[in-house]
Order: sequence, then structure tokens, then C-alpha cells
Amino acid sequence: MSARGSSRPSLVLGLALGGVLLGHTVAYRLLAPDAHTRTLELAASGHGYLSGANMVGLVAAVSGLATLFLGRVLRTHQAEPRNLAARLVGFQMAAFVAMEVLERLASGGRAQYLAAVLLIGLPVQALIAVLVALVARLLLRAAAVVADLLDRTPSWERVSLAFVDGSTAPRTRPRTGRPPGRAPPSLVVVV
Repeated sequence: MSARGSSRPSLVLGLALGGVLLGHTVAYRLLAPDAHTRTLELAASGHGYLSGANMVGLVAAVSGLATLFLGRVLRTHQAEPRNLAARLVGFQMAAFVAMEVLERLASGGRAQYLAAVLLIGLPVQALIAVLVALVARLLLRAAAVVADLLDRTPSWERVSLAFVDGSTAPRTRPRTGRPPGRAPPSLVVVV
């Protein structure tokens, strides 16, 4: 195991990618609650790629959470990701700012709304990042419980057998025939 435990950059990136896109969606829903207004604003500011990106972000986040869970269940990742919330907050806020600036530059869009978007979007990104880290931590705890349950071997020392006649020894059936016990049938050929 590496010194950083299970917080590989690709795992954190998957969680952060899902988080930043979720935060992006939440921020725009807060900024423009009306779906028609929101659609116009998104189209004017270069967000045409967003529906496809949201699907990629969802897949990345779910696979990151699955990797955390399975890594803990299979005991390949024992350590909890270090500073996951801080790392997610930093990545998501930086990615959100970069997305918004690049979207407006690429579309020649309305830069006058950028301050409002950042004012709402950055706290939303921080909140989403903390929530993703909390979900990851809870998922790791659930995985540890599952792993402990899977590791338990039944203890036969505490099991006692009781038979109908009250004895603790199994009954044996009397053997009949020669030799004792059952033998295959004989084939007798009469000439």
C-alpha cells in the first residue's frame, strides 16, 4: 500500500469531477430557478456540453465511490483518504472558476454575470465537496462493517449437538450382510 493509503489521485479526481458538476448544476438552479431562464442563460454562456459532461461526472463519481467501498471490503485499501474534504473543496472550487471563465471566453458570452455565478457557485462547490467527503466516509464505514462480517468464520466450538435419545454421540445403524455393510449386487450367471 502506498503512503497515501487509498486516496489515489484518480479516485479523488473521480469524486471531485462528479462533485464539481453536481455543484455546477445546483448553483445554476439557485441562480435561475425558472427552467426557461436557466436554459437561456446556460446557452448564452457556453454550457452546451453540460449534459454530456454531467453523465461523465456521474459515472466518475459512482465509480470512485464503488472503488472506495470495494477497496475497503476486499481490504486492499485500509487507510481512509487523507484530507479528502479539503482536497475536494480545493479542486472543485478551482475547477468551477476555470469552467466558468473558459465557458465565457469560448462563447464570447456575458461576463457581467460571472461575479454573481462565482458568488453563489463557490460556496455551493464547498458544500457539495464536504457532502461528497461525508458520503465517502460513511460508505467506508459501511464497507468496514461488511468486511468484518465477511471475515467472520463460524465457531464450531460453541455448537452442541443433541440427538433424540438424549446422547451427544451420533447413532450408528447396525451393519448387515457379509461383509458388514452394503455391497454391490452380485451377478449370478446360470449355465
